[in-house]
Amino acid sequence: MRWVAVALACAACSSSSQRVTTASTSIYVRTDTDRTTVVTPTAAVAAQVTSTTTVDVGVEIDAWTGASVDVTTAATPAIREVRQEVDAGATQQVGPVAVRGSYRFSTEPDYVSHGAVLGGTLELADKNTTLGLAVLGSHDVVGRAGDPFFERPVQSVGARFTVAQVLGRRTVADLTIEGTRLDGYQASPYRFVAVGGDGTCASGAPFCVPEVVPETRIRISALGRVRRALDPRWSVGAEYRFYADDWGLRSHGAQADVTRRLGDDAIIAARYRYYTQGEASFYRERYFDLEGNRYLTRDRKLSAFFTQEIGLSYLHRVELCDGERVLVFGGRTSGARIDYLAFVGLDHVYALELTATLGFEL
Repeated sequence: MRWVAVALACAACSSSSQRVTTASTSIYVRTDTDRTTVVTPTAAVAAQVTSTTTVDVGVEIDAWTGASVDVTTAATPAIREVRQEVDAGATQQVGPVAVRGSYRFSTEPDYVSHGAVLGGTLELADKNTTLGLAVLGSHDVVGRAGDPFFERPVQSVGARFTVAQVLGRRTVADLTIEGTRLDGYQASPYRFVAVGGDGTCASGAPFCVPEVVPETRIRISALGRVRRALDPRWSVGAEYRFYADDWGLRSHGAQADVTRRLGDDAIIAARYRYYTQGEASFYRERYFDLEGNRYLTRDRKLSAFFTQEIGLSYLHRVELCDGERVLVFGGRTSGARIDYLAFVGLDHVYALELTATLGFEL
């Protein structure tokens, strides 16, 4: 990351006119006790083309290695994948209205995804109220490594409504409601389900069949957040998210955090998050026969589980070029325990996440 800092610093203090408003890079690492590791470097830049127009581009590379229990118990070797993603967007301000469009392209050896979002926000009541509405859609093609003839499409379309409100000199709140419909192949081409036996293919179950899930899924979620400043140094925040879909899944997530300003240049924050969900209506810990089971899955994300997570973050700002430029750097770490209530071969997982960030405000 050192060469990035040097390059950004040179650009920041250049005497030439700069259109770049922000530039940042980060690296995210996640590892857990279920033999899964994810490393994700990212880079992003935004430029103010005119006084009312901003464009931005981001690049992300996601390297994933897994030999988790749901891989090994399906008699499948360890999996290694690399995903590459590019995001591009533009925002146009017209008085109190901001219109934004963005496009995302993501690819990996067995998956290609295109996504787009078009929406806008409206500021009201002297900017104390902000309303937002967006439509979103995607088109993906699911493949399978080693099988050039395996191609399964899946599409999604949805909408998102947001409202943000200033509730006083010290308090702000916002609410987001989102609904999405997915159509197409939503199973994993690598996931097999044991029928009979102890519930795993690796144990020699009488039958081991490909996963089958519905080809349509309607999702809805609501997220509410509130933040209050206790004094010039301390603030607290809380949020709650509810999710439901027509597969029978219901989930609840709650988070609380406390933030402390360390002088004028640094911020430190601590947070706690709790998440719980039930299982999909067709999910079974074990399938004993095929009769009456139209759908079969061994996706742990469709099982019942709960998560507890604690995290700590730090952000520091350093003024450059007599205060005309600002260097921003920081880090974030969190630890979590996930408890599975009905998943054969796995009771709980401990996970550790680390993120380092470097950027410039220009």
